[in-house]
Amino acid sequence: MQKVITGQIVAADISSMGDKRYGYLGIETDDNEHIKIKVTAFTKYDTLDVGAKVKIVLESVGDEALLAAKNINNAISR
Repeated sequence: MQKVITGQIVAADISSMGDKRYGYLGIETDDNEHIKIKVTAFTKYDTLDVGAKVKIVLESVGDEALLAAKNINNAISR
């Protein structure tokens, strides 16, 4: 199942191994919901910076309690 959300990155626990990044992000959605998402080595992203406004394509991993980011894009167009 895929889901698209828009919100702000409020927390980041990201590590790197070589040029790959992985870990978890805390997101506050536009509906003021707080969710934790997983960033894997296969996640494509524009930014992982705290404070960034992003649009995220999520997919469930196993159960719906753990959501993995497939794409993280800047939500503000320039």
